[in-house]
Amino acid sequence: MHLQRNSFLAITCLTALFSPPTLASAKIDLQWSICDTDAETVLRKLGEEGKTPYKAKPITYYDTYPPTYTTAGLSFRTKFKHHDPGYLISLIKARFGAETDNVPPEADCIWDQYGNASYYTCGLPSIVATADETVELWSPTQKAFAERYQHIDWDALVPYGPFMNPKWKLRILGHKGVFDDVVASPLHLMEIEISVKKRKGDKVHKKITKYLQDRGVVICEPQLPKTLRLFERLGHEDRWGMGKG
Repeated sequence: MHLQRNSFLAITCLTALFSPPTLASAKIDLQWSICDTDAETVLRKLGEEGKTPYKAKPITYYDTYPPTYTTAGLSFRTKFKHHDPGYLISLIKARFGAETDNVPPEADCIWDQYGNASYYTCGLPSIVATADETVELWSPTQKAFAERYQHIDWDALVPYGPFMNPKWKLRILGHKGVFDDVVASPLHLMEIEISVKKRKGDKVHKKITKYLQDRGVVICEPQLPKTLRLFERLGHEDRWGMGKG
């Protein structure tokens, strides 16, 4: 049972309401959703067997039950930044089908790509907890950001997780990358991410895709972000009107 790529395009991009900025974003995060059995298998295929993750912290996703906002282009999560002891942040992301200036100046925006599809994604983080204090999960600025695009029932958001999320630094064909694994037992929601100049994105994506395939790394089909893959495996896709295919 799989989500269809065209449906994903239709439901996960918010509409850009205003004209795009004059200058396009300089970088794109190339993403590969990996469907091997576990992280150790992927590392072995890449010649990195036994490598220790540079970070292993929990991540928690939030949505309604069943999920509604993720499929409409908004995602909510908490995760730890930096190393021990680190601090907990919340993060709201909005995904668009085209570059837009309909975002607050505090938002950090970048292109990302899964398979042959590219999206303009803007995120707004907020510190939730440090060693000294704990604040509300979603800041007023974050709430205003999300509600630019749709009404949010904040009380209806429920956690999916926490799940451990180890990360490994890689270098593939001269490009620095990160391989991570969200361990939602028994699932391993794995991705490889490499950031490059946007004008080089297509060329690098094809080259690294071939490299992964030649080494037997199992690339998921269709290519979906970890949140949608998680919800799909939990059996929520029918509630999104996807049907079975």
